[in-house]
Amino acid sequence: MFFRILKKDFKRKRSMNIILLLFIIMATTFLASSVNNLIAVSRSVGYFMDKAKTPDYIISTYDRGENEELYKWLNSSKLIQSYEIDKSTLLSKDNIKIKTGDTLREFDPYGQILFQAQPHKYGKMLNDNGDEINLKAGEIAFSLDDKRKNNLEIGDKVVVTLGDIRKELTIKTFIKDALFGSSMVDMKRILISDEDYEVFKTYKDAGAINNYYIISKDTKALEKEFKSIECSTIISFDKAFLSTTFILDLIPYGVLIIVSLCLILIAFLILRFTIVFTLQDDLKEIGVMKAIGLRNFDIKKIYLIKYFAITIIGVVIGFAASFPFGNIFLNQFKGNILMESSFGNMAVNMGCSIFIVFMVILFCYSCTRRLNKFSTIDAIRNGSNGESFKGKSRLKLKSCTKVKAPMFIALNDILCNLKRFVVLILTFCIGTVLIIIPLNTINTFKDDNIIRLFGWNRSDVFIQTDKMDKYTMGANKEEYIRDMDSLTSSFKDNGIDIKLYGSLIYRLKFYVEDKDDTSSLMAFQTIKNDENNVALLKGKMPELKNEVAVTETVAKKLKVSVGDTIYTQIGNEKKEFIVTGLFESMNNMGESVRLNPKIDIDFSYLAGVGPFQGDFIGKEKPEFLMDKLKTKYPSYTFQNSQEYISKYIGGSIAQLDTMKNLIALIVVCINGLITVLMVKTFITKEKGEIAMLKSVGFRNSSIRFWQTGRISIVLIVAIALGIIMSNFLGPLTIGQVFAVLGVHNIILKVNPLEVYGIYPIMILVVTTAIAYLSAGAVKKVDLKEINNME
Repeated sequence: MFFRILKKDFKRKRSMNIILLLFIIMATTFLASSVNNLIAVSRSVGYFMDKAKTPDYIISTYDRGENEELYKWLNSSKLIQSYEIDKSTLLSKDNIKIKTGDTLREFDPYGQILFQAQPHKYGKMLNDNGDEINLKAGEIAFSLDDKRKNNLEIGDKVVVTLGDIRKELTIKTFIKDALFGSSMVDMKRILISDEDYEVFKTYKDAGAINNYYIISKDTKALEKEFKSIECSTIISFDKAFLSTTFILDLIPYGVLIIVSLCLILIAFLILRFTIVFTLQDDLKEIGVMKAIGLRNFDIKKIYLIKYFAITIIGVVIGFAASFPFGNIFLNQFKGNILMESSFGNMAVNMGCSIFIVFMVILFCYSCTRRLNKFSTIDAIRNGSNGESFKGKSRLKLKSCTKVKAPMFIALNDILCNLKRFVVLILTFCIGTVLIIIPLNTINTFKDDNIIRLFGWNRSDVFIQTDKMDKYTMGANKEEYIRDMDSLTSSFKDNGIDIKLYGSLIYRLKFYVEDKDDTSSLMAFQTIKNDENNVALLKGKMPELKNEVAVTETVAKKLKVSVGDTIYTQIGNEKKEFIVTGLFESMNNMGESVRLNPKIDIDFSYLAGVGPFQGDFIGKEKPEFLMDKLKTKYPSYTFQNSQEYISKYIGGSIAQLDTMKNLIALIVVCINGLITVLMVKTFITKEKGEIAMLKSVGFRNSSIRFWQTGRISIVLIVAIALGIIMSNFLGPLTIGQVFAVLGVHNIILKVNPLEVYGIYPIMILVVTTAIAYLSAGAVKKVDLKEINNME
């Protein structure tokens, strides 16, 4: 008997059962793939580090032959279990050419080029599958950032020239680099075979960098011990700090997690609504079953068996779909990080699928409990005793004469039965948030002011020449300024009047009182420019030689504020600085300071040199002058502010752009499914009211307008709430990423045309169209249904 009842129920409510099955499939797919992806993302950097044999502590120095004290420490410290020295040759863009047929084209590097062989023990470079790269003679491997920037492909030919040494090499693969692969790191390694590197390293005039890979069980004690060593470093950090440098690369995955959690919430909301409605819709049948003597448990058992059968089918399909769905997301946004495949966590997907079965049965059982309270006559009356003592209308038709009757009924329905529309409002609201937060994140990164948060002034042009590397390899400030003046004169001779200035980056150790408790910080100094267009929070930029501005992150670390004094040791000289201002910067994860342009510091402490920056003088458009410079000086790189900063965020922005469109598509599809579900349930529930409207002269088109109007009104309210919620949730979600980078006061950029216009209108138009098409079912409602109305 049970199975005959179930068979008839499946046939009678085919569309409702199919929709319920779809949402069970969606819930299973979203939950299983999202939890799996959440685990994969949370473990991704650690997994990547382990696969690459990342050392516990890394020190980078220029090989100037002046690090004897560092070598003594490496061989004497009891905290060091083992270490490896990884030597790299510094190349400029002119040392590498891309060969296309018989022609050579320029190579545009992502940052500083480290040309080397595969390290023997630590800091290994991997391919896309996570395997260690082993190259033969004549083969070369580039970073993924260099690949994207130069449109390189496997099999392409490049020509590397160092002095009299010239080799043509074939691209074998591309590198995933746990040490220098982050978008935030301005150095990129290019890998060649051991045999080829033995040839190239004989060229002594090329600059070199030494990376010291250290294994230690106590990196905090090691770092404190290292602070007492007098040596010039580019950067030094432990594995934990290295993990945070991938924060920009993790933004798409962070958005993916938020999207997944929201989709799970939507799936459960709709799942519960569907089960509650189908049970309420069956109250007449329940009354009949009670009338013929079936016990409450017997009735519950019918529904439990029905939903268990639907759930098992849906969960099996969802479980199978969760693996490709999860991997599609991970592969779509695969960047510089090596990710685990979701197929490796089958137990997670299985556990999530079992959880869905448990939740559906729990929903079903909790909904059937209310059947115990209904008498047979209540159930036959669709849960009502037929009595009504209070009018439900919240609006008066006489006071809304300008509103058409169908819209008036729609508004009145929503106001009188707001609880019926809560699920719809929440679902549409969550969907709106899912679109707007990534949208605001993308616009924030594309905003012109983002350059200031990376520690650079807003300029008309950023210029990189073939001489940049030589300044870090033994040049002096006078030579640097002389080259800048020479470049200015050369530009002027070619009819381009421009004011040039530069940025120097030192690595200095600062402290407050205890000389042994120092912090190694990036110290930025502008040359030939007194204006610092940085994100100043408090105070002012340094005007005297003994003044300094620090980031908010440094101020908290050193426990200082404006007016306090900090110290640094430069050689044998102790220098005292007064803190004049606090600013924000993402450079070195927020741990940086700004020096006065007039202070003179030896170039032996130089950690890096920024590009020359310039502001055009005159009325001609910067774009025209930029094109003129590119034509006159083809070996130099000329970029505007946005182009220059895109190398740090370009990959993440491209992934977010793809994700934004994918999220919009998913939200529209979910809205469509939910709209179809809601309209069908409303029509099923309101057949009596629809029949009555038809009997008093309402046409089918007016009734469809009433049904569609409710969805549109709810959607407009939900979109408005979603926009408001996005303004609060944005800083709580994406804002935390900026906080890790050192910017604690980020204001997300809102593009009004997109946020208030394009996307809301797109969602509204598509969803309203689906609602109107679904409401076509009112044509099938017969006038005799008026007899079923209470």
